[in-house]
Amino acid sequence: MLPVESWSVGFDQRSPIYQQIIDRFSQALVRGSLSPGERIPSIRDLAIELKVNTNTVQRAYQEMERDEMIYSKRGTGYFVMNDNNLPIRVKRTMVRDTTTRFLQEMYALGFSGEDIVTEIDRQIRGEEIKHGTDDNKES
Repeated sequence: MLPVESWSVGFDQRSPIYQQIIDRFSQALVRGSLSPGERIPSIRDLAIELKVNTNTVQRAYQEMERDEMIYSKRGTGYFVMNDNNLPIRVKRTMVRDTTTRFLQEMYALGFSGEDIVTEIDRQIRGEEIKHGTDDNKES
């Protein structure tokens, strides 16, 4: 079942809660905590679990249905689309969205494309960030 136990902790006020629900759903799908074809909680049950309004969860589910991530089966509930390529598609979307935001921010700070590539290369080689943790070390 959808791993929602830690979802309600730390909702970020900078983005809508419904979008954060979609993001966490996407992360669970990409990480393999959620599988294609798997049943997910009802709108009401998820709203209770997350301590949010049912309209918030309903909006998240509507967006995910529109994006063909989930579907509803009348009288049975909501399910992850039964598509083995879904985690790959969601992962690609997440990567594209993340890199777009990153690049927009870097360009807004005045970095050139070459500066960005140089910094990314330096960090990939392990000079600053190692496996998702920032050492905050100056080179």
